[in-house]
Amino acid sequence: MLSEGIKWLVISTRRNFNALLNILMGYQLFRWLISALNGGTQMQTQMQMQKVQASVDKQANADEEEAAATAVPTESAPVKISANELSATAVMGNAGSQISSSNSSSSKSSSNQSSSSKSSSNQSSSSKSSSNQSSSIKITNSSSTSNRDRSSESLRKHHSEALTMSKDIESHSIPIAEGVNAEHVLYRLKHGSKLGVHPDVSLLGRKIILLTNYPAEGKKFVRTEYRILDWQSKDGKPITSENHPEVHVVDTDIYSELLLKISGTFRFYFTFADRERKADAPPDGALYVQVEPTLNVGPVGAQKVIPLNSVRCQTVMTKLLGPLNTWEAKLRVAKESGYNVIHFTPIQELGGSRSGYSLRDQLSVNSHFAAKKGDKVTFDDVEKMIKKCRQEWGVASICDIVLNHTANESEWLLKHPDATYSCATCPYLRPAFLLDAALAQCGADIAAGKLEHLGVPVIIDQECHLEALKYHLHNAYLSAVNIHELYQCDVMGYVNEFMTQVRTREPPKNVTKHERFQEIQLIQDPEYRRLGSTIDFELALDIFNAFHGDCFDEEARFRKCAETLRHHLDWLNERVRAEIQGYLSYAIDNCLAGVRYERVQHDGPHVKEISIKYAVFMTYFTHTGTEGKTLKEIEQDMYGKVGEFLMAHNGWVMGTSDPLLDFAEQQPTRANVYLKRELIAWGDSVKLRFGKRPEDSPYLWRHMTEYVETTARIFDGVRLDNCHSTPLHVAEYLLDAARKINPELYVVAELFTNSDATDNVFVNRLGITSLIREALSAWDSHEQGRLVYRYGGAPVGGFYANPNRDVASSVAHALFMDLTHDNPSAVEKRTVYDLLPSSALVAMACCATGSNRGYDELVPHHIHVVDEERPYQEWGKAVDFKTGIVAAKRALNILHGQLAEEGFTQVYVDQMDPNVVAVTRHSPTTHQTVILVAHTAFSYPHPNAGATNVRPLRFEGILDEIILEANLTMKSDKPFDSPAPFKKDANVLNGFKQFQLHLQEHIPLSKSQVFETNLYQDGNNTQLNFANLRPGTVVAIRVSMHPIARKSFDRLQLVTNALRSESGSQCEDLQAIVTKLDLNALSRALFSGDQEERDMGLGGSAYDIPNFGPLVYCGLQGFVSLLTEISPRDDLGHPLCNNLRDGNWMMDYIADRLNNFDDLKPLSVWMKATFEPLKNVPRYLIPCYFDAIVSGVHNVLVNQVNQLMPSFIRDGHHFTQSLALATLQFLAACRSANLPGFSLALSPPKPPKLCVTLSAGLPHFSTGYMRCWGRDTFIALRGLLLLTGRFNEARYIIIGFASAMRHGLIPNLLDNGTKPRFNCRDAVWWWLHSIAQYVQAAPKGSDILKDKVSRIFPYDDSEPHAPGEFDQLLYDVMQEALQVHFQGLQYRERNAGHEIDAHMTDQGFNNHIGVHPETGFVFGGNSANCGTWMDKMGSSEKAGNRGRPSTPRDGSAVELIGLQYAVLRFLQGISEQKLIPYSGVQRKGPSGAVTKWTYKGWADRIQSNFDAHFFVKETDSTKVANKKSIYKDSVGATQDWTDFQLRCNFPIALTVAPDLCNPQCAWAALEQAKKYLLGPLGMKTLDPDDWNYRANYDNSNDSGDCTVAHGANYHQGPEWVWPIGYYLRARLIFAKKCGYLDETIEETWVILRAHLREMQTSHWRGLPELTNDNGSYCNDSCRTQAWSIGTLLEVLNDLHALGADV
Repeated sequence: MLSEGIKWLVISTRRNFNALLNILMGYQLFRWLISALNGGTQMQTQMQMQKVQASVDKQANADEEEAAATAVPTESAPVKISANELSATAVMGNAGSQISSSNSSSSKSSSNQSSSSKSSSNQSSSSKSSSNQSSSIKITNSSSTSNRDRSSESLRKHHSEALTMSKDIESHSIPIAEGVNAEHVLYRLKHGSKLGVHPDVSLLGRKIILLTNYPAEGKKFVRTEYRILDWQSKDGKPITSENHPEVHVVDTDIYSELLLKISGTFRFYFTFADRERKADAPPDGALYVQVEPTLNVGPVGAQKVIPLNSVRCQTVMTKLLGPLNTWEAKLRVAKESGYNVIHFTPIQELGGSRSGYSLRDQLSVNSHFAAKKGDKVTFDDVEKMIKKCRQEWGVASICDIVLNHTANESEWLLKHPDATYSCATCPYLRPAFLLDAALAQCGADIAAGKLEHLGVPVIIDQECHLEALKYHLHNAYLSAVNIHELYQCDVMGYVNEFMTQVRTREPPKNVTKHERFQEIQLIQDPEYRRLGSTIDFELALDIFNAFHGDCFDEEARFRKCAETLRHHLDWLNERVRAEIQGYLSYAIDNCLAGVRYERVQHDGPHVKEISIKYAVFMTYFTHTGTEGKTLKEIEQDMYGKVGEFLMAHNGWVMGTSDPLLDFAEQQPTRANVYLKRELIAWGDSVKLRFGKRPEDSPYLWRHMTEYVETTARIFDGVRLDNCHSTPLHVAEYLLDAARKINPELYVVAELFTNSDATDNVFVNRLGITSLIREALSAWDSHEQGRLVYRYGGAPVGGFYANPNRDVASSVAHALFMDLTHDNPSAVEKRTVYDLLPSSALVAMACCATGSNRGYDELVPHHIHVVDEERPYQEWGKAVDFKTGIVAAKRALNILHGQLAEEGFTQVYVDQMDPNVVAVTRHSPTTHQTVILVAHTAFSYPHPNAGATNVRPLRFEGILDEIILEANLTMKSDKPFDSPAPFKKDANVLNGFKQFQLHLQEHIPLSKSQVFETNLYQDGNNTQLNFANLRPGTVVAIRVSMHPIARKSFDRLQLVTNALRSESGSQCEDLQAIVTKLDLNALSRALFSGDQEERDMGLGGSAYDIPNFGPLVYCGLQGFVSLLTEISPRDDLGHPLCNNLRDGNWMMDYIADRLNNFDDLKPLSVWMKATFEPLKNVPRYLIPCYFDAIVSGVHNVLVNQVNQLMPSFIRDGHHFTQSLALATLQFLAACRSANLPGFSLALSPPKPPKLCVTLSAGLPHFSTGYMRCWGRDTFIALRGLLLLTGRFNEARYIIIGFASAMRHGLIPNLLDNGTKPRFNCRDAVWWWLHSIAQYVQAAPKGSDILKDKVSRIFPYDDSEPHAPGEFDQLLYDVMQEALQVHFQGLQYRERNAGHEIDAHMTDQGFNNHIGVHPETGFVFGGNSANCGTWMDKMGSSEKAGNRGRPSTPRDGSAVELIGLQYAVLRFLQGISEQKLIPYSGVQRKGPSGAVTKWTYKGWADRIQSNFDAHFFVKETDSTKVANKKSIYKDSVGATQDWTDFQLRCNFPIALTVAPDLCNPQCAWAALEQAKKYLLGPLGMKTLDPDDWNYRANYDNSNDSGDCTVAHGANYHQGPEWVWPIGYYLRARLIFAKKCGYLDETIEETWVILRAHLREMQTSHWRGLPELTNDNGSYCNDSCRTQAWSIGTLLEVLNDLHALGADV
């Protein structure tokens, strides 16, 4: 029957069904009623509701076209719409209600708000009585097109999506790092989310075991109980087990996953499995994760969760609630005002001061709660009231717990005085107590008039009184107690004892040594008795009983020794006296500052009386039993039994103190806050002394545990009072006990640490849910707006979470209060007219919010926690909707709850005027917006203030409704007059009555009293002009997306959801396109530098972002590199985001650029179609959707790259895949840098006309003749092409370079083969080595040997030949290279001179290559040129290094010998396999004699000579052999000392030819390289001990220093990255040979950490050419270099082959 009624109601208002259903289902009572009437379960009820909705949807769908037809026009010209037109065409889905309330009236007003407005759960009961109340609320009903639109299928889809998204499990990735115990970093995650902990780069290579105290399924949380977590690979496969819990970290893509079902803060830490760890040692790395609790309210079985950001909390002082039987009427004020949480101050028995926080008995309820004297109230009685609030009203509750102190009158202290800091338990406080006693005596003397004749009268109200008081304190009272003597020793006692002892001892043999006197120091007497400090007397005898040269008999020596000791002890005592006097002077100044404020200062309270309550000086200790006693008697008492009750008070510390330290504990110095009088003491309470563990004070721990458990049983949460002074270990223990009672405990605290990092320590350790923050701390409206933004929410248009990026750390969740109960009224600090706008700004904060009872009732004074005794007034008698701003506060509270519950998680704050702040809350799911404008009044405006001239309110979208308009004025002809002096009611708490609240809710624009009734629209933009924005005014509007934009939003949601989940038709369409792309196309889509793009001749270039600069790539990686940095921190102010908001250029650039390439045209079409709806949504949303789209597409492209790679990469880790992806940066077809023409007879597959070539590095070597370097190409070829399976491109490059051979050399610069330069000796050996690698790696790799090479220069002196004119088989070209070297050749570069080298001297163009007849070593070069990779030629005339090579390396360079040997062994092998027709080389001598060497013989000759000529033994006596156990850099250099330089080249030889040398020698040399050459990212190119070492390369250096001018030190110290690849590979090879493999593998991974981090963070997503000293940035380096990537990928391949990457 009920369902039929609902169906009828729905059909009659079908367009608003979804909104109405959501509203009704928000009521727990409604859901419970449906379930009960249907006799079914919640699931059955939900199904019933779905059936009703389905039947209505059929009818609603028919109206979709009509809804679209009524949309507002979108012409570019502004459209002016009158209010009447808007009203006529508008369908307002929310009833308008207008309240004009006077708080002087006592008539009841309706608690019912607009019937169709979304409402929080606490409205249900208040609406019951609305029909019986006087009708002062005018209700009107109207319609608006926006609401008709909202009822369309599109909006229903938004609601469905919002529901779906809320049910989705949020996944968060957090790194855990070595050496980080992240107490200071906060990660807040929601209940039910999924956490993935992954290793940081810093853990690469280590074996770790991850542990957590998050309990296993079905277990309870115990802080000290940890369990081992399992690890999973990136594809979700388990990689650890119970028997093998450790994981070997070889990448950051593994993770340990937890579904977070338990609230609280949990700790994760890891230990290294390969290292013993002591039990008390700190963890090797740790982090904390906070899981937010859930606040459940409502009837059992129909409970509703209050989201944390929906909390609206009102504080009540329980002592002002009166008898328990009156609480309901008083607490109803909070309920009817829209609060859903009530904060109670402690409910326990109070001490004598009646302070709400001075508890006499923590285990008894306040006896004042009894209805009549003698009745007993129990905790169960209180619990019944709290349960009613929770279950019937939907209002949760929290209560203070006070752990730090107890009332002076607490009876249990008589039996357990050890629970306090007293003169008995803490003797170190005795000096401070003595000072406190002296100050108390002084205060008593002043009160008695004893100092009046000395200038200190009974009434202290002048500065001269303070000066006189200061004089007498120092000269009369402090001198009477001589506190310093408690730290001093008895000098004469020691001197006399010394004289006695020395007379009985043998004469000393030592002479007096003054430098030993300092060994004698005062040892503090632990009892702090007067002159009770001691010294090490035996040591003093040893030092001071000595011979003195000026003493001629023993008696004289005795006296001299004693006198020397006395002088030293006097000096020690004086030093202590001066120190203590300094503390006391500081203490007196602090005391006088307090007196000055209280009694003299113009802005102080001007206290006149002197009494126990208003003592002259704050009392720091209880003075039990001291009344009437002299200071001397009091001092005697503090050492005896009475001292147990001379207890230190609690308080808070002035100035900068470490909140993590207990200020009452003994300090490392003699000073403490009690002695220095730095404490604002609470004289009614003593500080509790827990000790370090429960065993230190068993009763206290048990007592307080029971207290906390009782509170947790009754209430939904606790407020930890005085949190910053509560010892962390105590709070941890007690809150753990509370959570055992209530696992979903809501913990609130107030901290005064002035540090977010320190706040996070408390939040992490204690599991604090919300930290109290105060709006009243703002000094102007701008600061208040800043606080609104700071304490919650993402920025409007903020980026969506990307599952591939780590979650950013958080700030602590805030409970943002417009007023806390321990602060003065806002009326006292600001004005009464600011109450409403400030609370409105607070209500717009995306966090928990709150207020103090009395704020809404306009109580203009501080409701003091100690002094106030008048009770609160009751709802319906003296408090109703006409009281103060109660009605407006209710509306604001309801709005705050709706914003949280409907997902308005984004915030924007706009300072429209010095006094006007606009706050925007935005839903990233539905893209609805609420804007609130508040005109603050921090100071009183003109009594007749009119409207403030403020710029119009502009927004994107259409106006749905004005949610509310409100202001507060005085009921007089001067609406903003200052109030008359307030008169307190003697019996009850009362507030101002002379003010009137004007409130309108849910009204159309035509009824606005704040805006002009005409709005202006320009396309998607709407403008509202202010007509009457006066001080204290608040207005809030609701805005929806324009219908056209909404359709675009639907499409965007589909595609971004598909990309995020990697499923759905949109993603499948994209994947279908991308799977057809090869690596060349993918390279263009992802990379392509600026110069490469320009080289294509299509007019393209890198995208240039204004105020930022050009991106590093034209492809998507250029954008994604920036977005990866911007999005996690929501940096919407970044120039990239500004550019996206300003226009569509970036989107058009991406799509249009792709359209230039035939194979990328389908992707271009897809991108254009995807970007099109993005252009129609509000501009502020574009960055977040742009990121979601571009990053999603980038992810699909990268996945395709991985799929095209060999299994080593495809199935490998992210590190390997990122290096493989980086190879695409360098491999592209470049018009200005093609390979030479190929033989027409070349076997298939045939090369394309424009071949892929390999850039040496970006951005410097991207196009033209500088792109293709011979040595760079073949050093990088294996890593970039062979390991990635690109064998065809590798083949073309090998053959292409072969075609340009001349002089038996491969060109240094290819330059398309038209102008190759042959000034390097090493490229040919790298080329030959690459052929060997190709043959070994490629399928049918040996076929390349018979490929035809079209020679450009078949003879050294021939002119260039066209393709096909002179073909040779590749093995013939290879043989030619060896023959030329074996024969020997002297040649001069063609076109020698400035045309090919502007700096080289004439001699440098002469070249000589050959083979040493004895050793077989290849040699070449001279001192005027540089033929290896260390090829820097000096170019500075000024410095005199022009034409002078920095590193000639002539003779036999070590790496060339290794390559030569490796090539010869390869040729030996293929010769023996009959793959080539050659078996060796031969030459003719001058006499015509023929010398023949087989490949094998030649290789054997090199092998037998290598160590003998290159290894520098420890016994080597050569003068220039400065380093031993190394391999020389060369043999036979012109400058022989350069042979002995330690450089990074020898590991190359060891890697390519590991059998060339003795393994022990090799390992010794590698150890030397490790010691002297290894840098963070690269290898030093020269020994730092070498005189020529210059670590920092600067090509622009124009100094006169020839060693560095014009970058002459290019290879003289800077740390190059590519050689580290060969160093690491050599280490692995020889570690295996020498038995050090395991530790070397670990060491390798440790070194690779820097490279992985560089890959992850560099915008280029590559590895640089070089770095300066110790890995520092080098401005002139290529930011990504081919051989750096290639050699590192080879290292990972070697590790993979060793099984070391699992």
